[in-house]
Amino acid sequence: MARTRIRELVVVHDASCAPCSRIARELPGCVTVRVRARSCREPRLAEIYPNLPADVAACRTPAVGVLRTDGQVRWWRGMRGVVGIAPVVRPGALPAAVRLLRATVAARR
Repeated sequence: MARTRIRELVVVHDASCAPCSRIARELPGCVTVRVRARSCREPRLAEIYPNLPADVAACRTPAVGVLRTDGQVRWWRGMRGVVGIAPVVRPGALPAAVRLLRATVAARR
């Protein structure tokens, strides 16, 4: 079975939340693929990503979407985002990525 490759990461965040904005700003330095930051308040977000979980679209939790080369997006909410980004984390950058996700999740509670 061929391994599906990751094309880019999509970070859905609340732009009015400093920790959420921080993950969108700093995650690109932790990974080897492009990171696209999208605001949860974007009016057409659900149209662009039809499988986006409702709690993410309602700004209740941040999420990382893994866009694969076949065009499919897999969403990882909260701290589960570590699992989604693990294959593309730069060597030595995993602790920083975990701290970013942890701070974001803690702020949203």
